[in-house]
Amino acid sequence: MKHVLLGTTALVAAGLAVSQAQAAQGVQLGIGGYYAAAAGLILSQDDGTGDPGQHTRNVVFRQDVEVYFQGETTLDNGLQVGARIELEGQQSEDQIDEVWAYFQGGWGSLRFGDDDDASEQLHYLIPNASNDFGVDTPYFEFSNNHGGFTNGFNQTNSTVLDISGDATKIMYFSPTFAGFSFAVSYAPDTGAEDSYSYWSGPGGTTYSNDFGIQNVFSAALNFDQDFNGVSLAAGIGFAEGQYENTGGSTNVDTTWGVDGHLIVSFSGFTIGGAGRYQNNFYSASGADLWTAGAGVTYNWDAWTVGLSYSHGDYEYWYSGSSSDTIDIVQITGRYDLGPGISLDAMIGYNTLNAGDNTGNNDNDTWETGVGFFIGF
Repeated sequence: MKHVLLGTTALVAAGLAVSQAQAAQGVQLGIGGYYAAAAGLILSQDDGTGDPGQHTRNVVFRQDVEVYFQGETTLDNGLQVGARIELEGQQSEDQIDEVWAYFQGGWGSLRFGDDDDASEQLHYLIPNASNDFGVDTPYFEFSNNHGGFTNGFNQTNSTVLDISGDATKIMYFSPTFAGFSFAVSYAPDTGAEDSYSYWSGPGGTTYSNDFGIQNVFSAALNFDQDFNGVSLAAGIGFAEGQYENTGGSTNVDTTWGVDGHLIVSFSGFTIGGAGRYQNNFYSASGADLWTAGAGVTYNWDAWTVGLSYSHGDYEYWYSGSSSDTIDIVQITGRYDLGPGISLDAMIGYNTLNAGDNTGNNDNDTWETGVGFFIGF
């Protein structure tokens, strides 16, 4: 999910309780998900030569849809047992997005399956007013800056540290003590080939993947508490793993990173920031990245407006000294039609500085968008 707190489902100990039943009733199945859609308009774009760039258009329609199925039961001893399967609503190479089972009680929650690192589960995003847009891991971003980006297609910034992605892992979430909670996770491998059984039959494989990451450990600590009408959320996360088979040699380097956030809410205002640093983020090359930003929102009745900013610095994979940088500023707005249903709008500026001696062009984009979000 892309809202202020990525790990909301984690904080309620392994997911929304779709339906609780006694063991004699068996597992009860529920359904949920979201539908997000937006129309984007490029107001102006300059690729550094005074031109809008090749193969670009000014108008775009986008949608992002997900449906999840969740079954849960409560045993006679009070233990809650369940499983969740998240299905992409559009055709995708990864049609089943995340899938995991969980066991939870007063001692916390234990989860096994394909899900994000602990560092992402307890992380807050930079505040913004929209369910669709934002300067930090949004559903929709319309600039064409990725054409000049040296290290790939980094169209937007993200403060989320998630080294293992949705690789199969084991994860523990603690109960909340005086506002404090923590989570830890471990994934043996992140490479796609470990999802199949080419080498050892149905039992799985221990094959090392070229440029995959193995033995990913992640941990996060979060504090979330209300103080007489003032809400404070603060947290820090860490993750670390080793690259596999880079250039024919295993474990040639390690990637590690941290993320964090500090958010304060009072009298309709939400103010705060978030950041991320990752060492050796690109194929064990020594290239690092960091992203950070801040935002403020104000809510009254069904309306919310916000202003937010993020900066990303991405070292070249072949150099530890030069960087691409992305700066994004957005004004966002949201009108809540009802619980989980909103109309959203954004106007923003996205600028890429392609750095020195890359042969790529800078890109400056003024953009706007309107959309809606339906959660169910």
